[in-house]
Amino acid sequence: MFKKLISIILIVFMVLPLCSKTSFIYADEEDEETTEVTENNDEEKSDYDKCVIDKNKDACKAIAKNAQSSLRDIEEQIAAAKDDRDAAVALASEYATKAQSLQGDIDNLKVQIDELIDRIDELEKQIAENEAKVEELNTRVKKRMVESQKTMHFNSYLEFILGSRSFTDMLSRVYGVEAIVSKDKSDRQMLLDVIEQLNSDKKELNEKKAELDESYDEIVAKQAELLAMKEFYEEEEKRIDEELDAMTEARDNIYDSFDDLRAILKEIGVTASDGFVSAVHNSWISSTVWNYDNDFLSGAWHLGVDYAASRGREIHAPAGGVVIRADDGCPDPGSLSSSCGYWIAGGGNQVYMMCEVDGVVYGFIFFHMNAVYVSYGDYVLQDEVIGTVGSSGKSTGPHCHIEMYRLGYGELEDYLAMGWNATFSCGRGATAYYYHRCEAGNSAPCILNPELYLPG
Repeated sequence: MFKKLISIILIVFMVLPLCSKTSFIYADEEDEETTEVTENNDEEKSDYDKCVIDKNKDACKAIAKNAQSSLRDIEEQIAAAKDDRDAAVALASEYATKAQSLQGDIDNLKVQIDELIDRIDELEKQIAENEAKVEELNTRVKKRMVESQKTMHFNSYLEFILGSRSFTDMLSRVYGVEAIVSKDKSDRQMLLDVIEQLNSDKKELNEKKAELDESYDEIVAKQAELLAMKEFYEEEEKRIDEELDAMTEARDNIYDSFDDLRAILKEIGVTASDGFVSAVHNSWISSTVWNYDNDFLSGAWHLGVDYAASRGREIHAPAGGVVIRADDGCPDPGSLSSSCGYWIAGGGNQVYMMCEVDGVVYGFIFFHMNAVYVSYGDYVLQDEVIGTVGSSGKSTGPHCHIEMYRLGYGELEDYLAMGWNATFSCGRGATAYYYHRCEAGNSAPCILNPELYLPG
């Protein structure tokens, strides 16, 4: 986006050197020298030289058109950049919220893992204690066996049995020896069983800990990813803000240049047009003035002409002039009950402009637009696109309602200084407008039938 912006700015200031007041002074000082330029050199002149030095209207129109186009491109990029910035802010907030929501899971898993570690440590202690008991038992048995076989490896248990005084005593001694040996085996087996169970429990806990460790690592990684995305969109917001500052500065520079540009255009008469062009090309008239049903007694007043066309069809300036008001924001389509539109309620998205044609100053209003491409104070060239056909406001289908007013005779700039509003000083309400019809003999300002002036 920023590279595109730079290219636009370069184009603007290549075709619009009028941005600097010193350029006009330089042009005036060099005017005499340039009058001697040959015909071949004249063909190589820039639009700037042709406009300022030679007072060539076509060159001046080209400069104005390029500047206006560049301005519109920058305005569109500013709007898109603002949307991108808002989206980046929303995404940064969304990722921050998601990252924060994972913190509870991370903390909970950490507690579970710590508890498992404690339980595993306890099992390891119990295993070690039981292994020590087994070792102690083994040592005791081994010691007893060694003690019993010190002399000629004679088994003390056998000696003990053979020393019986009677058969009953011998059986008693045999059972006693058997009990001692059996108890040793039983104790050892019990300890081994305990150790086996403890090891099984330890294995199970280690497996569970491994699962928790994996889940913990996954959630921590996910949180890190979310935080990285949050930081990315925060940086994106900063980057877009920098681009917006650059674009806004470029736009303001072009706006500042328009005062000087208008002065030159006025000087050479570019603001004045020789006639009118069609406002909505390839359209048809769906309703004309002055009412809807040709019954002045019962019909609703209709002060303009409805040029029907498909939604999105371009609306052109019928003559070169200046936008004195432009309003949008109304949904499209509207409805018969809609009151959206300012100044005129129900007019939907609308544009007001003034122009000068053959020494007469006119006012135009365009209603029910879908998109508005111009703003207050814009210099508009004849046939330049100012917006598109829509059905916003009090409307039942795509069309452009156009009203036309004769404001007086003279130069456009003089009438602009009067501060005209939406009524064009023709009164208030449909009846007042109707009785200020020019065709009824009213003097300017008065309302006209656009169908009689604008080509089809």
